[in-house]
Amino acid sequence: MIRSLLRSFETALKLQASSNAAPLNCSRRLLFSQYENRASLSKSPLTTSGTLGSNEADNDYVPYRQDQETGTKARVLLETLRERFRFTDAELQRIMSDELVHRCYRGRSLALTMDTLQLEGVSRRSFVEYPWLLSLDNKRLELKLQLIKSMEFKDINHFVPFLRLTVPRLRKLVGALNSERVTMPQGNRVYYISEKLEVSPDIVSKYLSKRLFILEMPYEMFEKNLQHMIDYNVSPINVLKDLWAFRYTPKSVQLRLERAKRAKKDKIMPWMVRCPEPILQRSLKLSLDELKVLGEFSSVVEYLAHRLGFSASEAKAIMDKHPQVHTVRVTKIKEVLDYLLDEAQFTRFEVAQVPRILCHSLKTTKKRMEELKSHGCRPSSLVILCRSRREYDKFLQHWISQERNPQSVSEG
Repeated sequence: MIRSLLRSFETALKLQASSNAAPLNCSRRLLFSQYENRASLSKSPLTTSGTLGSNEADNDYVPYRQDQETGTKARVLLETLRERFRFTDAELQRIMSDELVHRCYRGRSLALTMDTLQLEGVSRRSFVEYPWLLSLDNKRLELKLQLIKSMEFKDINHFVPFLRLTVPRLRKLVGALNSERVTMPQGNRVYYISEKLEVSPDIVSKYLSKRLFILEMPYEMFEKNLQHMIDYNVSPINVLKDLWAFRYTPKSVQLRLERAKRAKKDKIMPWMVRCPEPILQRSLKLSLDELKVLGEFSSVVEYLAHRLGFSASEAKAIMDKHPQVHTVRVTKIKEVLDYLLDEAQFTRFEVAQVPRILCHSLKTTKKRMEELKSHGCRPSSLVILCRSRREYDKFLQHWISQERNPQSVSEG
């Protein structure tokens, strides 16, 4: 730069010797403008960053921050998620509609948190299942990850739901889990429950993170109650969804489950352990009544086939026309069939055409039939008995007006 400046100065001297005063002033202005331009360029950020050939070793590196891109931060976050994980539009909508993400993305760099989690091995599926991961404070997140990594785990995604806890609460929980590391071959209770129920550890932690007392209650009590649930064939997913039953003593849990088994409940649920006694008695009575109605038949399909005189496959096809029939108790189906076939004198084909009637309130059905009968109406189909109150009243008024003036109705 100095050499170029000297050359320009020599050029100006030559011009001064060979020209008059006016060109001399122009050359001086040109010289000073060149000097100012070169001085300003030497101070510019582009020269500092090495773009114009200066020494890069003397400059500070400025990291690239994607959240400072032009445009809205929401768009930047969407593009980052799509680029990193190739999320579908539905998955992106699920993430962006999360309450915590929606609250934090405007004022915080969620991409930095995502990078931290991704480096630790958090999977694409975990981000979709738990969108709130992106809203975690990065400093606290590092402390939480250190605590979780102090445990023995096969995959960090098995413990991702616990990242929502506060640091003190997570520290206490991790301490409780690590205290059983020596005595438990599986390493901790999450893997123990996963092995006993034959359910994936990430599903186990999903439900246990909402009921942390399971991981901190006395091991003997926890282990016996879990074994009772397994022995009485309680569905694993039902066990995880209703963990409150573990708060009762193993003896009371076994007694309740045994009563349900003796009542031949086809599906024993954890709520039977913790429900009030009158509710349990009513549930067991209904089960016994259903067994009495079924008699020699093993299912509602077989019972309906017997009552209507069809084969089992035909009865199933009838019930499939209105799938809600499959959820109706056989005791109610018996009462409805007794009324329709024996008292109201409908044929089995008329009942088969409208299986929805089996779900309808028997009290309402009787009331409507008596009302129609009082006006001399015997409906040709059971459909009108299942209609809404408005549609039924409209049909009834039409029938009454036709009954009073049949000629005008026929002419109309």
